[in-house]
Formats: sequence, structure tokens, C-alpha cells
Amino acid sequence: MGGFETKQTIKPKLSSKQIEYLKKRTRMNEDEIEKWFQEFHKDCPDGLLTQKHFIEMYNQAFPNGNATQYAKRVFVTFDKDNSGKIDFNEFLLAMDLFEKGDLDEKLNYAFELYDIDKNGILTKSEIEIIIKMVLSLRGEGNNDRLKDDIITHLNRFITKFDENGDMKITPDEFSRICSQDEYLRLFLSPNFSS
Repeated sequence: MGGFETKQTIKPKLSSKQIEYLKKRTRMNEDEIEKWFQEFHKDCPDGLLTQKHFIEMYNQAFPNGNATQYAKRVFVTFDKDNSGKIDFNEFLLAMDLFEKGDLDEKLNYAFELYDIDKNGILTKSEIEIIIKMVLSLRGEGNNDRLKDDIITHLNRFITKFDENGDMKITPDEFSRICSQDEYLRLFLSPNFSS
């Protein structure tokens, strides 16, 4: 009628196979998965979250700081297939960890996030980069005194838990350090509530 074409909006839908896959790999039920799916597609209508959009979302969530570098690190750890985009499955697995994961799971994730060169070891230089990223995220990037206090505190714990004295932290050492020091756990895991 009248030569106008109407464009139908097609609501994205999860397949039953995808729901079963996600139920097996998360602690979420079908309703929770559907709710996250609909929210994800509101922000990402094409079903993919780009790094640029992810950084914008992080900067909105942390308006008093600069979340760019931290968000880039988080993005890389979410993007399990290294495609340069986060699909819904990758996103939901991360949300499951943040919402329902136990402390050990969250600390393992934090270690992966901070292991910049992905060699399974945190070095002093990686730890300093982490501290700078977290301070920047919190809007305290120029607070050299706080940075020095955190590094001093961390160095004391590294000395205590670094079993072979090489000043390199393994995932187990990182977990022990953070499990036994609430100050470091809260600082190094700013998004974790448990």
C-alpha cells in the first residue's frame, strides 16, 4: 500500500541447544539466561560487543576515573576465541563468574586478567601495571603515595608467599596472597564482592 515497505523487527532468540549449553556451563537457569540475552541484545543488536563499545560502557560505569586500559584487559579475557568481539556466550560466562563464582574462581580470573603476557606468572612489572590500571580506573591515577603504599604492602606479601624467592607469582601464590589479605583482594579485584 502506498509504495512503503514496512520493516519488521525480528526479536533475537536463543536456540534450545544454546540454552542447554549455557545451563551446563553456568549456574543460571533458563529465565536468567533469557533475561541476560535480551539485555545483551539491547546494547548489541548484532549480537557482538566490540572493544570500543565495551570501553565506553566501562568508562560510564567508572565516571570518576579512566577505565580504558583496565577495560581493554577485561575485554581480552572475556574474548575467549580472540575474535576481537565478545559474543553472548562469552559474555554470559563472564557474568556468571562475577555474579555466582566463588572467591577461588574470581581470583583465578583476576590472575588471568593481570597476566599480561599470558605466561602463567605475574612479574613485578606486571603487578605495577595492574596497580596503575586499577588506580586509574578508580580516578586515583596520580596518587603516587597510595601506589607506593600498595606496592610496599604487596611486596611484603610476595616475600611471604613467593615460595622459591624469584619475585614471580604463580596462580597458587596469587590466590594465597589475596585469600589471606583482604586489603589486596579488594584492591586487585575491584569488581568482586566475595
